[in-house]
Amino acid sequence: MTEKKWRKAQPVLIFNRRKLLSLIASSVNEAAKFSGLRPGNISKACTGALISNGMYYFRYIDNSVEVDLSDIGSLKLEEYDKLCGVQRTVYATMAMNRKNWTYKNKKYENQNF
Repeated sequence: MTEKKWRKAQPVLIFNRRKLLSLIASSVNEAAKFSGLRPGNISKACTGALISNGMYYFRYIDNSVEVDLSDIGSLKLEEYDKLCGVQRTVYATMAMNRKNWTYKNKKYENQNF
């Protein structure tokens, strides 16, 4: 039987629905204990596969960005993404829903009118 390779835990930033940093968790499992959500879904939200999870936005701490405890309550999600050089989709309102979003209709995309 092969041995399991344990990965070092990555710290996770948790942003609330107002897009302000509310918590710094030491790992995905700690973030799951705090939020009551599944660790797999939190990991997907950290990597960008999901926009958010359970009314929270999750991000892994980037090695090139320094985050202090004094940033809690003041660091905005858009600022952090900009510091990391990443552009990710976020919800426009605190309701965190897709109301009034526009989508491309693939059915009519290639037709000339």
